[in-house]
Amino acid sequence: MAGHVLRAQDLWKSYDGRTDVLQGLDLSVSPGESVLVWGENGSGKTTLLSLLGALDRPDRGSVTVGSRETTGLKERELARIRLLDIGFVFQTHHLIDDLTVEENVALPLRLAKRPEGARVGELLEVFGLTKLASRRPGEISVGESQRVAVARALANGPKLLLADEPTASLDPKGTAAVLEALRLARTTFGTAEVVATHDAEVREIATQEYLLEEGVLRPRSG
Repeated sequence: MAGHVLRAQDLWKSYDGRTDVLQGLDLSVSPGESVLVWGENGSGKTTLLSLLGALDRPDRGSVTVGSRETTGLKERELARIRLLDIGFVFQTHHLIDDLTVEENVALPLRLAKRPEGARVGELLEVFGLTKLASRRPGEISVGESQRVAVARALANGPKLLLADEPTASLDPKGTAAVLEALRLARTTFGTAEVVATHDAEVREIATQEYLLEEGVLRPRSG
């Protein structure tokens, strides 16, 4: 397992006793990799990300982030891992409307009781947000808001970034900006990424691709 940021082994998950949503999934991700998980709506992509991000527990199998196997940990320990070791980007940005761009980016650092100034300044500069620092989410575009969400997800320097359909609600300009932000997360900060999508434009950032279909994850090519 040496060198892996994430390793999932034999993951199974079902809801309400129905057909298994996930059936024996295995996935390994190394530093600086960008892994795309393709699948139609309802294929289980969000369920998979929830298990990888310690937001939910599998029925069977294990998830290891860095050197820690998360599936047996208590909720307090999981919350700490989610805050420090995993960044999340969702289909909608989930920024706090009453906070400025700068304050939204700083929020994970504040929750972790870490210094904010230098790290927030670096993230705003890398993602081209410095001029927007004093604005609030309602004063910037949806694409800019998603870039802020990526910057916020990286505030505590997580090993792993999980993105669930991050371009689904964006126009081509916004999509391009978010893909560039994800590329920068990988190339500038060395963050490993797992991106769930059915948007063909996202392929340009991928280092590996998988198809999730009928509960089974398979490598995708072509």
